[in-house]
Amino acid sequence: MKALKVYQLDSVDHLVKPREFSDIDEHSPALNLMTDFRQHQPHTVSASARALGVAKLMAMEEVDSKLVVDRDQEFIGLLTAERLSEQYILVTQTMQGLDRDELTAADMMLPRSSIPALDYDALKSATVGDLIRTLREAGENHCLVLDRDHHHIRGLISIEEVAERLHRAVAVTPKRSIVKALSF
Repeated sequence: MKALKVYQLDSVDHLVKPREFSDIDEHSPALNLMTDFRQHQPHTVSASARALGVAKLMAMEEVDSKLVVDRDQEFIGLLTAERLSEQYILVTQTMQGLDRDELTAADMMLPRSSIPALDYDALKSATVGDLIRTLREAGENHCLVLDRDHHHIRGLISIEEVAERLHRAVAVTPKRSIVKALSF
């Protein structure tokens, strides 16, 4: 058995975040940008959670999306910062006739059936450049990763995370309008 030395933190020691490093480029493996649910607990929120509360929580946690789950903890949709924007809230209020304080995660989410997924095995041999091209062509800012052999939703990829890790803007032109997106 090996004894490990224990250290005290110095005042200059700080938490690191992936965006502090420049270790990703367009030739890097695409899997490097996937939030892998086998290694990281997915960010989830209950379908009945108030949308405005979730927006505040996401801002505090510095995340751009949360998976929406039902009472049985089954995945039912994706809630993004974009879908919690003032514009989306106003359109949803108008379409559903609800007060903004009554809107829930389920009211604002992109339903499971509308979320694109990439095959995990195909992603293994793809590069970040391949991933960016795919998301641009699909007009999607978020994409699930599916292990089709085991029927596992294995991860999530966010174009915002891609841009953050590349240290540059990565534009994706959405294929849905707000009204179209909310009238699933």
